[in-house]
Amino acid sequence: MNKRYSEIIHKPIVTEKSAQMTMNGQYTFEVSKDANKVEIKAAIEQLIKELYPNNKSEVISVNTSATRGRFSRRKRHGRMPKDGKKAIVTIGGDPLELFEA
Repeated sequence: MNKRYSEIIHKPIVTEKSAQMTMNGQYTFEVSKDANKVEIKAAIEQLIKELYPNNKSEVISVNTSATRGRFSRRKRHGRMPKDGKKAIVTIGGDPLELFEA
């Protein structure tokens, strides 16, 4: 895998909503803040080729959303998490076993 592509995709996001979206072929990933849709699409296609060589899936569309770090307080101390970005990737063809138990 290209070094830049491995830096783009950080991890999959697994929530109740994203688990429901996998039934429609939509998968959610946490991505780098400076990555654009074209780079994310190429990175996901490269990831599918490496993890699932016999899979006939292709990326149809990529939707991105910037996420804001929310301030949290514990008594006198507070912390500000980093801002991030997530991508919702629609994949056509065979489903991925990435999110299955």
